[in-house]
Amino acid sequence: MSSRDAFRGTLAVLGLIVVGTGVPDVVAGPGAVPGSHDVGATLDSNYRFFAGVWCALGLALLAAARQPEEHAPVLRAVFGAVFAGGLTRGVSCVAVGTPHALYASFIAVELLLPPLLMLWYGRLPAARERTVAV
Repeated sequence: MSSRDAFRGTLAVLGLIVVGTGVPDVVAGPGAVPGSHDVGATLDSNYRFFAGVWCALGLALLAAARQPEEHAPVLRAVFGAVFAGGLTRGVSCVAVGTPHALYASFIAVELLLPPLLMLWYGRLPAARERTVAV
């Protein structure tokens, strides 16, 4: 299996995971969160909005998985958004305290995985050729 095929498969699996975790959040709202409490309509609305954005990021990964070389801006945007989300989870930890262990573990994934995926993407021969040609 080539590095490109492995990268494509990784994007597809990540896209499915993101959509698969986002849809229950859209449907159930904050009630899907371990240790959550009843929230008002404003927080519920905001939570479901960001769950919809999370689903859209997953769909973007699935779309980019077919021809990743053609989707550099999309991949940069998705990876950047997830990285920014990890940073803001860190802000929440400082401001409010440590969340449920599952969500605390997401910080490491969100801060480490996007840069690693961008490095991997940059090493794909076709992606390098496109970057040099542009």
